[in-house]
Amino acid sequence: MKVIIIIPTYNEAENIGLLLDTLQEVFKKVPEKWDMNILVVDDTSPDKTYEIVRNYMKKYKNVYLLLNKEKVGLGGAYIKAMTYAVDKIKADLLFEFDADFQHDPDLIPEFLEKIDEGADLVIGSRYMKGGSIPKFWGITRKILSVGGNIFIRIMMLDNKIHDWTTGYRALKPWVFLKVKDKITELKTYSFQISFLYYAKKEGVKIIEIPLNFKERWKGFSKMPGVQSTIKTFWFVVKTRALDFFRSRFFKFGIVGFIGYVINALFLYLFSKMNLVEWLSWAGSTELAIISNFTLNNLWTFKNEKIKGVGKLIYKFLQFNLTSAGALIIQTAAGTIGVSILGPQYRQILLPFIVLFLVLPYNYLMYNLVIWKTWRFGKK
Repeated sequence: MKVIIIIPTYNEAENIGLLLDTLQEVFKKVPEKWDMNILVVDDTSPDKTYEIVRNYMKKYKNVYLLLNKEKVGLGGAYIKAMTYAVDKIKADLLFEFDADFQHDPDLIPEFLEKIDEGADLVIGSRYMKGGSIPKFWGITRKILSVGGNIFIRIMMLDNKIHDWTTGYRALKPWVFLKVKDKITELKTYSFQISFLYYAKKEGVKIIEIPLNFKERWKGFSKMPGVQSTIKTFWFVVKTRALDFFRSRFFKFGIVGFIGYVINALFLYLFSKMNLVEWLSWAGSTELAIISNFTLNNLWTFKNEKIKGVGKLIYKFLQFNLTSAGALIIQTAAGTIGVSILGPQYRQILLPFIVLFLVLPYNYLMYNLVIWKTWRFGKK
């Protein structure tokens, strides 16, 4: 099993030689089934990091070099290097690894163990139990790193992944091939975030292991500036907003709003016809139910679209039956509300009844009964 440790570099001449020697020692502790290799991808560093790597290639046959003619950023370097590792070196496993000793090389065997246990992507986490960041980091850096990851976890609605921006990872090549064409932001931490985001969407099995993150050995920190940080936060917000607008729940809400307009319109018309109160509410609700069934079947639940005349009739009757609950809820709540507040509050009562009582009930019934996208409460 050929393993490629990918190390992006830019002005790492002070670190790269010692790191290559250190990794070779760690490789001796790895089971023989793993063929350990190193691929350094350098953005033509002014300090000629790549020349040091070339010298080490004469010493170690398992060291490779990929040289970019210009600086392509962290994400760009990883995309090019992973593509090269898969296509040219025929990698069976890929690692992301920093050149500055902030990532503990001795954790590599543990990463491999997790892969052996069935993980598709293993990440070193600073923010899970057992992980840590340097105590002497400045307050600004701590806020950006710790606070940023908390913000991302909240926005992504994910408590399982503790460290979204970590750059210490092991992954199977198919994971990379699944996500590489979807990643557009390559020069900020958005690369690491989007990689995990798209991997999760593909159903990748992700496991975290504790990482005690260290200060860099030598050289200058490459912490992103304010502009880069803003871009990263904007990526998270934009991504989650687009997710919401594409979501089934958003479509359900739009269909529900159309149903509400139909409901309100006919409730007004029926009241002008001097129908009895309960009949006005029941009639307008039924027309909204017909609208909801049609639009949800064609749009919201199009992947589970009900087809065939017989099945459509059956499901429409079933839809009406489950919607009887909404009919009862709305009719009872509306009638009681009007009796307490008066008919002049009818149109004010309606949106509250629909939003807080009818919509939650309908969404539950549609997913559990009509289109059956959930099983025992799980999607």
